[in-house]
Amino acid sequence: MAGVRPGKPLIPELDFGSQPYGDLSKCFDTDVAEARRIIIEKLPVFSQLNALLSIAFGKNPPFFIDARAPNPPAKLLDSLPDDGPEPDGQLTIRPETIVQICQGHLEPRYGLFKDAFLHDTAMRKDTILIATKFADLLSPQGPPALPKMACTDAFKRLPIPTEDIAQVKQDIREFGYGFVKNALTPTQVALVKKAVQEQAAGERKAGVARMDGGADATNGPNQRLWALCNKGDEFLDLLNHPLIDEIVPWIIGDHALLHSYIANIARPGNVPMQMHTDQVAIQPSIRDIAFGVNIMFYLTDLHASNGATRVIPGSHIGHVAPADVFSTDGTIAAEAPAGTALVFESRLWHATGANTLSPGSPNSERPAVLMFFMRSYIRSQENYSLSLRPNVASKLSKRHRKFLGFCATGAVGGQDGDIREGTYFDRKEDCVGTVRALHEPDMPIRTNGI
Repeated sequence: MAGVRPGKPLIPELDFGSQPYGDLSKCFDTDVAEARRIIIEKLPVFSQLNALLSIAFGKNPPFFIDARAPNPPAKLLDSLPDDGPEPDGQLTIRPETIVQICQGHLEPRYGLFKDAFLHDTAMRKDTILIATKFADLLSPQGPPALPKMACTDAFKRLPIPTEDIAQVKQDIREFGYGFVKNALTPTQVALVKKAVQEQAAGERKAGVARMDGGADATNGPNQRLWALCNKGDEFLDLLNHPLIDEIVPWIIGDHALLHSYIANIARPGNVPMQMHTDQVAIQPSIRDIAFGVNIMFYLTDLHASNGATRVIPGSHIGHVAPADVFSTDGTIAAEAPAGTALVFESRLWHATGANTLSPGSPNSERPAVLMFFMRSYIRSQENYSLSLRPNVASKLSKRHRKFLGFCATGAVGGQDGDIREGTYFDRKEDCVGTVRALHEPDMPIRTNGI
């Protein structure tokens, strides 16, 4: 599936290599032909590009969409126009991505930039807007509306930290996010912050740190601590916070799973994260329902200069998206003091901001803990059945186990065929395996096990 070739069969008679329904080696050529057909079909709408765009499928020679004249249909050219201008943008893309965007199976921004979430994009800056518009025009929905930007005074008010949970919920409905004031006490902030900072230092010293926020995926000043369940009792206890019970079921129901549980440390000199929503991996894109909710605990005062999360208020409603996901212009910094919890639902456009402070200056390091819950039928970002350490699994409470998916809900998440609602499971090494007996065609009625 998806281009993954079958492995060597374990039983020679079940080798299906001589029974293919298609030739995987020809898939690329088939996709190229279909992508070109789609582009030709879309030429009338590509006149809206008002640009000369170079497109290459992998290492194939580029071709060109000439849409410089706004009125006539755009032209598809196999070489540069005779007047010899340089292309306004150069896009290298998989042909199947064009097909999937056109079919509505892939959200355009995700299709273009899904490999550049935690670091800068390799795409030329002058190509981003043109490439995004090209992909939007491919989509059956067409270009999205641009969200209201806070810099335009489009909002009479914006969320502020409050202990009034009813107001927080109203803010989430209206803006997609809200602030819970004093979610952690100063003592709790200090304890969790110490755990985050020491774990981060330990991972760097051990050579296992996950760094991002740089020019590419191999470097950057930011650091993320993944799978916090494994990294200290402080983080297990934080999952007992009553805010989870107050907010998560209200947005996504009773059986939510812990999609990811991380600490994010933004440091000076980072590259702002790509603007994104937290349900971007749900493809085709579905914008009329929230699939998840994030609770972000501030372990220091967060402000624009130390990389506070950038948000676009109200961008959780409707078919909206920013024109340039690598720009934070027009967004606002979700500023609040230490101990605040920023709660935002999964359709909100947001990103880690730029930390512009000098290294070593007060509050120059911006640590925060994020627990992200998703509806129970969505595959978790963290595969806890693979990553949970045995010594941690042995001390999990029922609450923890349910959050991590070790409890059957809604006929999913079972073990060895047992899908009874509310049944808890632990990892078994003795699930029923190969047990063979002679087949009896006229088997009499008999009790299991006889």
